[in-house]
Amino acid sequence: MPEMVTRAMSFPYISETQFLAHASRLNERLQKRKSLLVMWTTFFVAIEYISISALYFLLFFYRIRQEFGELPSIFDPDFPRLGQYLIFYGLFSLFYFVLLYRARLFSFRMNITVIDECFRMAGVAGGAILLTIGCTFLLNLDDYSRLVILLFLVLSTALASLIRTVKRLLQRVLAARGALAVNTLIVGAGQIGQSLADELIRNKSLACNVIGFLDDDPNRQSSHAPVLGKIMDIYDVVKEHAVDEVIITIPSERELVNRLISELRKYNLAITIIPDMFNLVAGTVQIGRIHALPMVTLVKTPMRGLGLVLKRCFDFLAASLLVVALSPFMLLVAILIKLDSRGPVIYRQQRVGRNGKLFNMYKFRSMRPDADRLLEKLWNQNEADGIAFKIHDDPRVTRLGRFLRKYSIDELPQLFNVLKGDMSLVGPRPPLPIEVEHYGAWEWRRLEVTPGITGLWQVSGRSDLSFSQWVNLDIYYIENWSLILDLKILLKTIPAVIRGEGAY
Repeated sequence: MPEMVTRAMSFPYISETQFLAHASRLNERLQKRKSLLVMWTTFFVAIEYISISALYFLLFFYRIRQEFGELPSIFDPDFPRLGQYLIFYGLFSLFYFVLLYRARLFSFRMNITVIDECFRMAGVAGGAILLTIGCTFLLNLDDYSRLVILLFLVLSTALASLIRTVKRLLQRVLAARGALAVNTLIVGAGQIGQSLADELIRNKSLACNVIGFLDDDPNRQSSHAPVLGKIMDIYDVVKEHAVDEVIITIPSERELVNRLISELRKYNLAITIIPDMFNLVAGTVQIGRIHALPMVTLVKTPMRGLGLVLKRCFDFLAASLLVVALSPFMLLVAILIKLDSRGPVIYRQQRVGRNGKLFNMYKFRSMRPDADRLLEKLWNQNEADGIAFKIHDDPRVTRLGRFLRKYSIDELPQLFNVLKGDMSLVGPRPPLPIEVEHYGAWEWRRLEVTPGITGLWQVSGRSDLSFSQWVNLDIYYIENWSLILDLKILLKTIPAVIRGEGAY
């Protein structure tokens, strides 16, 4: 600790005159850079808003023209329904920009994929439309064309998504040429710093140029960017390399970080700190306060409260519809199982659900009736790593069972588990009790939510995945859950099942 404090106090002395001259030039350059990025972002927001506005009035005029034929001048006070549509447009614009701001879709750099940004845009447009309809209802203004509103919702989302995609592509091109790239300096070339640099460089849409690292360990090198010097050289590095932002990845060295931040705050730099609890809080966190004290609360999963209720409602409705629609097919499968081999049609197996609760999972029987007894004899042939059991050409599987398992038809009775509430349509696969006995703290996290029929593992390789990959995908799902993610997984499950890849 004494060595750390001594190092923290070893920044070179700069006189007040030198500092003012240095800071003045640097802050002037940084302000120009920030103004450029703000202008770039504002330009595309303006393009987006003008395009959506033009679309709205084109739909309005087309609808009015269909209904009334020849129209007077738009400045004529007798122009039909113009006032009501203008009120709708004004309210929509207000809600649209408020929701854009809340969704953080004004930023120059988006830390999400283009698909996720398009989904967020759909949510913003849909939310603004619903709020506007609610307000016009309260104002007793309801003389609007439902077709116009519906078309406007769909087309405005598509148009805004297209504009934002073009913006990302242009940012990549300009950043590659150095026009819009944000010059980033990373303090600390350790594991976290290396991972951060890899992420910033790999994600081109962030328009980030990692100019290098600062680190006091002379043995640390990086394949991503050069180590430009020691931490105390930060004045010279910031001056020479036109740094726009500094990211600190050594927060455990508090004395050094405190001094570093105190010095950097004199400049108009963006300063970011990666927390030393990085591995713990990599999931969902909530930022708050207890009176004047800042507080970070670790949240196991966003699947809670209203979100959990919505997920359960969606599961129940979707499973009910699927059971009704697939009943004839499931009856046919049951008959074929009876004709193919002796034994029950439905196989019940005890599994572990949310928070360790045991339940009976239903499947169409695809194995011999004595499959569980033969498991011990076959365990030494296990081809899966970890604690799961999987082998190709499992001798316990029946002729029909191979077909049922290849295309996941044997999983259909689990729709009744969904109706009972033991399972969800999407979630981690429910493990066997013998598997849970070997779980560590990391694997146990799979049991924090209701298990599912399909999940990220299903659309990412199925049984071809290693157990560790399987667990990591489940935990990613748990930490990043949303109804949109569920819909994406369900849609991706269809082609994965049809291909029948990785299932045995």
